[in-house]
Amino acid sequence: MNVLDQRIEKTLKARHPILYLHSPEEDRVMRSLQRIAGEDAKIRCWTCTHGLDDSEDPATTDPAVALEELIRDPRAGFFVFKDLTPFMDDPALIRGLRDAYYTLRSVKGAHLFILSPVFSLPESLAKNIYIVDIPPPSTDDLVDLTKNIVSQYTQKNIPDSLLRDMALSLKGITIYEAEHVLHAVLSGQKLSRTSLLDEIRDTKKTIATGAGYLEYVPSDKRLDHVGGLSYLKTWITERSTIFNQQSIDEGLPVPRGILIMGVSGCGKSLCAKVVANIWNVPLFRLDMNLVFSNIYGNPEAAFHKALRAIESLAPAVLWIDEIENGLGFTERTNTIQSHIFSAFLTWMQEKPPLVFVAATANRIEILPAELIRKGRFDQVFFVDLPDDEERQELFRIHLESNGADPEKFKMKSLMLETKGWNGAEIEQVVIAARIRAHKENRAFNTRDIADLARMMVPLSRTMKEQIKILKDWAWDRATPASKGRGTDFSILEAEKTSSAS
Repeated sequence: MNVLDQRIEKTLKARHPILYLHSPEEDRVMRSLQRIAGEDAKIRCWTCTHGLDDSEDPATTDPAVALEELIRDPRAGFFVFKDLTPFMDDPALIRGLRDAYYTLRSVKGAHLFILSPVFSLPESLAKNIYIVDIPPPSTDDLVDLTKNIVSQYTQKNIPDSLLRDMALSLKGITIYEAEHVLHAVLSGQKLSRTSLLDEIRDTKKTIATGAGYLEYVPSDKRLDHVGGLSYLKTWITERSTIFNQQSIDEGLPVPRGILIMGVSGCGKSLCAKVVANIWNVPLFRLDMNLVFSNIYGNPEAAFHKALRAIESLAPAVLWIDEIENGLGFTERTNTIQSHIFSAFLTWMQEKPPLVFVAATANRIEILPAELIRKGRFDQVFFVDLPDDEERQELFRIHLESNGADPEKFKMKSLMLETKGWNGAEIEQVVIAARIRAHKENRAFNTRDIADLARMMVPLSRTMKEQIKILKDWAWDRATPASKGRGTDFSILEAEKTSSAS
């Protein structure tokens, strides 16, 4: 018996009278129900276009009427209501489902299934309907599909030894999607082992990110693009060789995720990109604003779909930027956000080992304890404002990326002008100096940067109190990302007082 049959049959043994089968794979689920019921058993189905099977009443296209007919004549068997979710705001239907629950629970072998690709369940029915989240196709399912599709391309001469690897590369997507991927790949000209598997992964990537809220982010960011953050960079480097299937097979502890929090503009998002590049895996950014926008339907369903999509793309890095906003840790947190947060915590505990979560946060003081405790993330890093040595490294990085020779600049002078600056501010002042010099048809120099620096007010001054709160909060709650001490606020205060006098 396959995994899907086992999951459904297990719930039937518990005698749940109504089950919600959440899946876009209608044919696959119906085949499973038929196997469980018996090949000769009759499964009665309802749709809004045809009403209830074997009913002489055309009014059964109304789901509430169809339920009334079943309740009047309860009997053992399987009853499947397809795409019922659009009608879930009808009070008559909700009452009908509750009546069906109380009626069918006394009839042994009677089960009503709600089959839908969209999850939507009123709170009032939560205790009456058992939810079954249909798993993706198993390896055996995908092997059978691959053999069937490959047999249609006899001229391709695909060796049998490659079929299982092709099937494994398809894991995590639906049977329909896998079928489309195989036809797309096999109709092409690339037939080597490497090219076939790469094509499958690339096509899968397109399918998984098609919804819009899960964005593939190309990453060419290297460690030498990151200024400072020596402890964080060491952590990333030390784990670069164990985030793979071989490590899992050998029983090694594979990294699960990191939470990088701290001052804005200090390289947190950059580090997420570096992880993907150094570990040689794809990076996907989950846009929670789009998840909550309702553009892609129910936010909870969209969030679950995003998690299933990233699972299908493993090994991969899932990047959640500003997680405190994305998962709703604000004063305006609502019920949906609370449910999504709970689902995220559960998923973090149970997710596949080759999905690594790189999360960033700015307002760390509002993060709940459940998120930052050990077990969710391998490490929680605090990114502080860069010290003199780190700012000098940042200047070298941005000067070189703007075509300048760092040796021709007076670093001590630049360090004095930019005390308390973050990496983003250093990058922007270098860019501004280059633009100013380009307008005058000359190379930019130390004086250009210094002049512009005096005109800029860094974040450490405009948000001094907030940054101090961040530093105090993180003192004994997070690991410092760098060896430097960051900003000394007493120095900044003294400079401000001296400047004012």
